[in-house]
Amino acid sequence: MGHTWRHRWWIPIVAFIFAAALYLLVQTIMGVAAAIIAALHGHRFSPESPLGATVPDLVFLLVTISLMTPVVMLAVRLIQRRPVGTLISVEGRMRWRWLLVCMLAALPVLAVFTAALYVLQRLTAPGEAFVADFGGGAAFIPALVAIVLLVPFQASAEEFALRGFLLQLVGGYGAEPGERRGDGAWAAFLRTPVLGIIITTAVFTSLHEYTGWGLVNVALLGAGLAWLTWYTGGLEAAIALHVLHNMLVFSISAYEGTLDAAARGPGSWEGVVGTAVEVGLFILVVVWLVRRLGIRRTAPGDAAESLPGAPPRGPAPSRPLRPRPGGPAPGLGGRGTPGAAGLSGSQGTMGGHAHPPPADPGTP
Repeated sequence: MGHTWRHRWWIPIVAFIFAAALYLLVQTIMGVAAAIIAALHGHRFSPESPLGATVPDLVFLLVTISLMTPVVMLAVRLIQRRPVGTLISVEGRMRWRWLLVCMLAALPVLAVFTAALYVLQRLTAPGEAFVADFGGGAAFIPALVAIVLLVPFQASAEEFALRGFLLQLVGGYGAEPGERRGDGAWAAFLRTPVLGIIITTAVFTSLHEYTGWGLVNVALLGAGLAWLTWYTGGLEAAIALHVLHNMLVFSISAYEGTLDAAARGPGSWEGVVGTAVEVGLFILVVVWLVRRLGIRRTAPGDAAESLPGAPPRGPAPSRPLRPRPGGPAPGLGGRGTPGAAGLSGSQGTMGGHAHPPPADPGTP
């Protein structure tokens, strides 16, 4: 639904610049506030430890990332001038029951993920502990509370910003045959989800401070979440897995007392294998659930007509307004050929050796 009757080629570019500039401003304000708080407590501000203590630093990180959600919502509403709900799913809202189903489905998947990592640990480094001895100290319980309360907002914000907003910006360029710039091989390519998945995965990976295998791990997770968003017609499945994945790995880091090193490090090939098992299995489960439950993958009705001020149906004007009947939320779904959402245009849908990287929040 990002490609509405108001769509022009320059609108996604302006929306992206607006969102990036606004979030930079938000980061600056958060940084200044953290520096003042740190100075008042006798601590010198640094990007690695803004507030000088593990739990406050964690809270600062999660809150700063969470603020991406209102930023992209403002860009959608003010620049693209479309309902914020179209950022979420092809139904223009959060499908809460579907989100709950995906959460429940992700729980056994994470159990298999953990088991896979454990087996790899036993095979490759049998002399090392799978989870390090408890090192969380007095900060463990406060850290756990922060994780439970804030990680859902942090992980969801990354989904809104990347698999929602950015994926739809790219998908908005996938014009249909017969529309302006809708013919030719390049237009046909833009009607697939490939470019959107590549771009969002690259951005998602670049926002993390990992190196080596850690970057591969993040890229694999990001590509899987992008594909799920496209296939299911919404952000719910991606949010479910992302939230629970982050809560698990953050909690392990809190237990081991390694939160200060969260979202950093080289990762391991065992972690990549574990993430591949996790993402692959979750995709299989979600595809089965979508078919069994009849989850809508395409936009109902005319997305163009759903916006205030949209022109009514009638004889074609002398200068076409380029509506996209049934246009999907790019990257989230549309009407017509299943599996070609948003990026397909209006006719398609939207510490041990085996440890994965501790968590995958982007750098605020």
